[in-house]
Amino acid sequence: MPLKCRGAGFKPWFVPLLYAAGALLFGFTVPRLAYNLLPGYVSTISVNVAIGFYSAIASGMIALTGIVFSLTFVMVQFSATAYSPRLVLWISRDPVISHALGVFTATFVYALAALAWVDRGGSGRVPLAGVLVVGLLLIISVMMFISLIQRVGMLQVNRMLIFTGDQGRKVIENLYPPIDTPLSPGPTELPNSQCLQTLLHHGHPRVVQAANIPRLVEMASKSGCTVELMVTIGDAILDSVPMLRVYGAASSLSEQTLRSAIELGSQRTFE
Repeated sequence: MPLKCRGAGFKPWFVPLLYAAGALLFGFTVPRLAYNLLPGYVSTISVNVAIGFYSAIASGMIALTGIVFSLTFVMVQFSATAYSPRLVLWISRDPVISHALGVFTATFVYALAALAWVDRGGSGRVPLAGVLVVGLLLIISVMMFISLIQRVGMLQVNRMLIFTGDQGRKVIENLYPPIDTPLSPGPTELPNSQCLQTLLHHGHPRVVQAANIPRLVEMASKSGCTVELMVTIGDAILDSVPMLRVYGAASSLSEQTLRSAIELGSQRTFE
């Protein structure tokens, strides 16, 4: 059966966190280096103007981040009522949304950090590096906001149908070989040995999302046994339903390793 290995679940909050950490690092490193190594590179704007400039950017980015969050919530809510749960999951995990929130957060954090270097020690200087970097972040923020507006246009029915068809064809091409691919030999018969181990599902009903076939093959090769997969991708499994069976092993395999080879989730995905 064609199965696809998938990595760890995507965490949308991790991307903005990385952006914020990077902005904080740059905010305290770049102005310091420019202040010590390039003392002559200062901006011609006054201290008061620089303070107002950074303060306006920081406060504006908080408002813009709130708008983006509301926009994302509306997209997911509209998709939940109009489309299938799989499309809702796909839209909510759109990397553009995570990176847009990350850019806005980074601009806010860097503006606050750069503000601390304005008139440092009463010098009356405004580091030029801080002004240039925050200006670049503003340009990137505008580009990301335009990308988000384009994502809202994707919620139209005709565009969503085209998007669904394109994604479905990509998944089919990744999972199944081309038609002209030579057929591989059929599956071998299970050995005439007693089933030594049966892996059962315990807990709430779940959906099989993926299986790590290379890991199962490696375990079977090392143990000299046969591992039979009892479920297929997309199956809904209940409590005490068998997922794997092991034949011909000298001893029981690690149940934790066997379970980690099957990825379960609350709903089906495109894959």
